[in-house]
Amino acid sequence: MSVADDKIKNFEDAILLPALTDVSQSPRLLSEYTAEVVHRQPSADAAAEELILSLAGALDKTGGPSLVLTNREIPQGLSPLAGRYVMTVFYDIQGDEVYASPGVLFWMRFNNKLHVFNHRYDNDVAHHRIEDVKRSDIFNHILRSFDFHKIYAFSEEPFPGH
Repeated sequence: MSVADDKIKNFEDAILLPALTDVSQSPRLLSEYTAEVVHRQPSADAAAEELILSLAGALDKTGGPSLVLTNREIPQGLSPLAGRYVMTVFYDIQGDEVYASPGVLFWMRFNNKLHVFNHRYDNDVAHHRIEDVKRSDIFNHILRSFDFHKIYAFSEEPFPGH
């Protein structure tokens, strides 16, 4: 195992997977959504797996675990990919250094297309060292990006800036 592999394993075991598991077990969240933490592919949900693969292909980085949140109620007549929020943590490996950043993908009603968002944990940090990512960074990112999903995924109007 390389130094980079060790850093990724330590991050996933100590920080990322516990944070994703906490989110996926939230009683309030589970009242309206199903949740799956996909540590190793494939996802149990074929549509979610399609989205995870699409996100990884779009960002062309090494993907780690994913969080899949699916609306329990999806309006009739929409894409089979509608109502799913997928967030994957991606790694940029440069020798022994590893940088982490989240990516998000979901279908949007206003144009019936998938939208990919390549995010940062901190907008002021272009390359966030994996050792510097905290649980709070993961939680804050999920809260912000999932709120965006809840507001705009089923909207007939484009999101601001589109």
